[in-house]
Amino acid sequence: MEQNQSAAPIRDLQRMLDQLSQRNDRLPRLVPTGNFDEPTLEAVMIFQRDTGLPVTGVVDHDSWYAIVRAYQDDLLHYGEPAVLRVLPNGSFRTEPGQASEPVRLAQALFCALSVPVANFDLCQGDRVNQGSTQQNLRRVQHLAGLEQTGALDRATWEYLARLYHLYVTRSIEPSGAGRAAMP
Repeated sequence: MEQNQSAAPIRDLQRMLDQLSQRNDRLPRLVPTGNFDEPTLEAVMIFQRDTGLPVTGVVDHDSWYAIVRAYQDDLLHYGEPAVLRVLPNGSFRTEPGQASEPVRLAQALFCALSVPVANFDLCQGDRVNQGSTQQNLRRVQHLAGLEQTGALDRATWEYLARLYHLYVTRSIEPSGAGRAAMP
């Protein structure tokens, strides 16, 4: 058990250095094994040299925090974006005709989805669940196998967010010519 506890910081170090190696060809790619092996030592020494730290191969306080800062900066610019939670905790529902900030966000997602997916209509960002917003929510509910109420709730939001991720953030091209049509 003690070995696993001491291996965790080494795995963290290896993950950070491996992330940095994706944009620094001098750093070797690392597998987070938890063992301070030869490639890890090499990566530490190269990092120390490149950042003006004493090249000792020892991850002291200054080296650790320099690696952490470089890693955090790299993630800020190149890492996966943070998950954005927009619905309040607990149950949530915006019925047809009601207004809410999550509906405005759903409207923005529908506008972005209307480019690659033919079934979604553009809608205004007025926060109100009516007209094309309500129709788009019913389409999402149909695709997800949910009851087609036209309300924005947690289950509908989760499926809408997945569609957005698939067609917009991952830039999946629809098959065939033009925009994808969903049932």
